[in-house]
Amino acid sequence: MLFYLFYCKKMKSKNLVCKNIVKLDWNVLIKSVGGKDLKQTKRQRLILEMIRVKGEVSSKELAKELGVSVMTISRDLNELAKGGEIKLIYGGATYNEDHIFETPMSVKELEYIKEKKAIGKYCKSILSSHSSIFIGPGTTTLAVAREIFGIKKCTFFTNSLLVLNSLSKNDNTTLHAVPGTYRDLSKGFLGTQTNDYIQNFNFDYCVLGTEGICPTFGVTLLDNDDAYTSRAILRQSKCKILVADSSKFGKSFTYKTGDVADFDYIITDENIDQNIFQEISKSATIIAVPVDD
Repeated sequence: MLFYLFYCKKMKSKNLVCKNIVKLDWNVLIKSVGGKDLKQTKRQRLILEMIRVKGEVSSKELAKELGVSVMTISRDLNELAKGGEIKLIYGGATYNEDHIFETPMSVKELEYIKEKKAIGKYCKSILSSHSSIFIGPGTTTLAVAREIFGIKKCTFFTNSLLVLNSLSKNDNTTLHAVPGTYRDLSKGFLGTQTNDYIQNFNFDYCVLGTEGICPTFGVTLLDNDDAYTSRAILRQSKCKILVADSSKFGKSFTYKTGDVADFDYIITDENIDQNIFQEISKSATIIAVPVDD
């Protein structure tokens, strides 16, 4: 079972600022499977769960958390690596990208709440009234939908169940629900039927989210149908807007939506790594918006 909590990240001001990030409460989880006096099978299962959520762990960290020697952890990691779900690195292990755990939308909604709200507010300044706007699935795109109620006489299209529910509360807009095959992890309608429908329209704007943004490998997602549909939306849109909180930068996944240069605007929050920001700014308009305390 996964457990979630808030953790604190040290900022430049040396103050501790709480960030809504998914992280295991190790003490609770260890206790739930029998405390630190674990048999090998249970210990390895717990180690695998830690790696799934954190992405990367060190042998020293695991040894300290589980109360065993680094040598014992090394043997456990070697055994787990044989299953192909983790990869050994110097001093620890990482999760195999082919097995990456996709966080449910219900959890994503609790992450980076202030950052997504700030991104949504900024998008409102870009979008014009009397426009056709496509909003794709995602919790950052959902934050945009919640902030743009004041834009008058727009026609909205969405394949996101969450965005559809949010926009349906606004009586001053025309709203189109885009059909397709429902994917629960995306809370969206995707695939061939969706793409066939989209090809009948030209949108003034599209607002899309993503799982990873990398200057080299572009804008990527965890699901092939999700990326397939996102590419179709891009082709039919005049102004292409990518929205993503700063945690998505520097990551890349298997399925590509496009390159960073394919987007007219990339909107993120002020906590983005400055080296990545500078690299992306060479080929795209990227905006890092301030976040209210």
